[in-house]
Amino acid sequence: MFQALAIVGATASGKSEIAVKICSRLRDNGTEAELISVDSRKIYKYFDIGTAKPPKVNFKWHLVGILEPTEKFSAKKFEVLAKKLIKEIKEQNKIPILVGGTWLYYRAIEKGLFDEPEDKSLRERLEKKLQQNGKESLWDMLKKIDPKACEKLHPNDTFRIIRAIEVKIKTGRSILELGWKEGKGEKFPLLKVGIWRSAEELKRRITQRVTKQIQAGLIEETRKLYESFGESTPLLKSIAYLEPYLYIRGKISYDEMVKMMIKRNFKYGKYQIKVFSRDGTIWFKNEQELINFSIRALGKLIM
Repeated sequence: MFQALAIVGATASGKSEIAVKICSRLRDNGTEAELISVDSRKIYKYFDIGTAKPPKVNFKWHLVGILEPTEKFSAKKFEVLAKKLIKEIKEQNKIPILVGGTWLYYRAIEKGLFDEPEDKSLRERLEKKLQQNGKESLWDMLKKIDPKACEKLHPNDTFRIIRAIEVKIKTGRSILELGWKEGKGEKFPLLKVGIWRSAEELKRRITQRVTKQIQAGLIEETRKLYESFGESTPLLKSIAYLEPYLYIRGKISYDEMVKMMIKRNFKYGKYQIKVFSRDGTIWFKNEQELINFSIRALGKLIM
């Protein structure tokens, strides 16, 4: 039996807006829902415009802006927090709805992650390598020692790339072997639905989002974050922040910044569609059909 509804899909595809519409429909029917963000960047404070944090609406959001940018966080920690929240929300006779595009976090909830202790000295060496040689050096390293893990990770996801390298070096085994407790522990299945956008539509939506983010003050937000936390903060190297950061430092032009943002978002969106399609996501081309299906499913499947 499904434990919660999850709205997944590509970046800028409209997941949060759809989730709010579902909550509104449920409220009209006398049922309350609470939203859980499944996003590895929205969980941090101050990174607001570039992560497209959801607007403050009349529905409660969890796991948004709760960590300082300097705090370490992992998919395992997310697993623990999210499962606890899902249970608490259901105990209040409300419906938990997960929303976001971080595939590994969903995988953590459903399958459970291997809780391997971290090696502080190894982590420091890898982070130093990142700072000195860039994320490509870590990606190349992981390719050599654990090429299969590369198929499950995004080249820009440096935190998880470092984690995969750590596990391989310390245990001699792939994180794919140790990371998912297949057939063990608590089963926590999710009903995953996604809104399918064509490549043309997705690129158009991404272009609109990038334009709005810049108009809303993304460059200034990036400047303040850089001044407050320094260039070593991993989130400043993520999508929507690396490009303004490079622009601020005079390394690229304004037009190059915009083009890079659109290109990287689109590439990431295609990756998200690929990995979620492997995981049994039910895709809808029509938004209203997705909402109607979700309402019916919540009435029948969530226990």
